[in-house]
Amino acid sequence: MRAQINGTELHVTLAGNENRPALILNHSLATSHEMWGLQLPLLARHFRVVAFDMRGHGASAAPAGAYSLDQLADDVVALADKLGLARFHFLGLSIGGMIGQSLGIRHGDRLSKLVLSSTLTGSVGPEGQKAWDERIAMVKAQGLASQVDGTMARWLSAGFQKSAPRTAQWIRDLIAATPVDGYAGCGAAIKAMHFTPEALHGIKAPTLVVAGESDPGATPAEAKKIATAIPGAEQATIAGGLHLCNVEFPHHFTERVLAFLLGRADG
Repeated sequence: MRAQINGTELHVTLAGNENRPALILNHSLATSHEMWGLQLPLLARHFRVVAFDMRGHGASAAPAGAYSLDQLADDVVALADKLGLARFHFLGLSIGGMIGQSLGIRHGDRLSKLVLSSTLTGSVGPEGQKAWDERIAMVKAQGLASQVDGTMARWLSAGFQKSAPRTAQWIRDLIAATPVDGYAGCGAAIKAMHFTPEALHGIKAPTLVVAGESDPGATPAEAKKIATAIPGAEQATIAGGLHLCNVEFPHHFTERVLAFLLGRADG
């Protein structure tokens, strides 16, 4: 379905019985809701799953200009309002996890449970800001093709890409199809990220923080930093996982998320 959200048309897919608790999924930078394809069948057995393309991605509109994490979080809340969801679970990966932190801080009364995966917190330092400026400039000059190889090296292990070439190509194609304005807008949002431990301490929703064991950026140590700041938060590490641990180890990832959301060890 198409939905007008905060002046931008978003593409939204719904799965699962509408009488079940709602679960909103927020994908990473440079993918789309399709990134959750290996999770959806199991998640939809337990939840009314809302998987959408955030602004600038997939089949959603891609307005020009810088976005902000608060703006992207407000899109999630406005989408929930559009669907009549007073409360919902939220699962966000990478920038989706940053958006989840903004939701927890600013819209905590709407959250039932919060899952933050493969994500960062704090602020982006001068070197990181320079790197984002250079990456955005490259994308504007050369398109998303300039980002595919480097991104894949961070997201999925070389062994997995070799043993599962069609799955790897699926992710490569998602990256390459991302609109330039959407990538640049979300890149600006990440560059401007600013979450303090004190702000995270105000998150009241039960929270799970997930990291891939071998993620070169959103490391388990970074996940621990987030989990330590949020009262009562749990932490999980996906053995062998890089950034897209939901794709490389979908069963381990989905079972751990379900165990947390359902509140029982058997998932």
